[in-house]
Parts: sequence; C-alpha cells; structure tokens
Amino acid sequence: MSRSRREWWNTVAEAREWLCLGMAFGEVPFDAYVGALVDLERQFAREARTPSERLHLQRLTALNAVQAAFDQARPWKDFGPWLRRLQRLGFPNLWNRHHVACLYVQSLNNFPDRARDAFAMLADTEQRVLRLHKDRRSQQQMLDGIDHARREAASYGIQPPEELKR
Repeated sequence: MSRSRREWWNTVAEAREWLCLGMAFGEVPFDAYVGALVDLERQFAREARTPSERLHLQRLTALNAVQAAFDQARPWKDFGPWLRRLQRLGFPNLWNRHHVACLYVQSLNNFPDRARDAFAMLADTEQRVLRLHKDRRSQQQMLDGIDHARREAASYGIQPPEELKR
C-alpha cells in the first residue's frame, strides 16, 4: 500500500530535520553540509510526483543552505549563490522571505559591499509584511525581526542607504 502525500512530506521533513541537527551539532564543514542537503534533495526528488513537489524540495535545500551559510558566517561566495538560487526559485511563503531577508542583512559584516541589495530586499519584505492584516500577530513578529536585523547591521556600522531608510 502506498503512502499518502502527507506521510511522504512528513518523511521528508523528518529526514531533513535529522540531517540538519546532526550536521549542526557535528560541526561539519559548509561544503559537506550542503553536499548532504543536495544528496537528500535528489533522493526525495526521485519520489516526487509533480514538478511542484520537486520545486519545493529545491527551495527547502536552498533555505537550509542559506541558514547554514549564516550560521557558519560564510563569505559571499558561499552565501550568495544559494541566496540567488532561492530568489530565482521563489520563496515558499512570506515567513521564509522574511527570514532570509533578515539573515542577509545580519550577515553584512561578512560582505558589506552587498548592503544596498540586502537592505532593498529587507525593505521589499517589510512592505509585504505591512500589507498583512493589522490584527495578525505574525505581522508584528515579522516587523520586530526586521527591526532586529537593522539593529544587528548597525552594530557593525552598516546602515541602509538613504533612499531605503524609513
């Protein structure tokens, strides 16, 4: 008897979670971490039934790789390609867009020459968040995260360009 899609996605989520936890606590080098993520993506892509499932697997891999690059304070050559890939694939939801924009701004001490692009992405995300209904608790949580990212960048002396300041 075949598994339902919900069960399959739960298997995907569990495998990714165990991999990420194991790699994080094992202090695995970035290249090995990303290689393991890509291998896991390929394994589940063979079982994916639709192109949208494969696309979502690619997005999840890119999200995890960006997070790993941030966690390990990697330079642009490691962070940038995964960020660009995620932008090209599209973000799964607003929370992921918010999370990645905040990581990008908080990583600027590793590549300060990317400040204009990072703050533009953060400003775009902020505009999207402000379009949410005011009664949604998630709106305030995301706005607080955006403010925190700005403060973190400011602690390194990195300010948004004048045209992007609120």
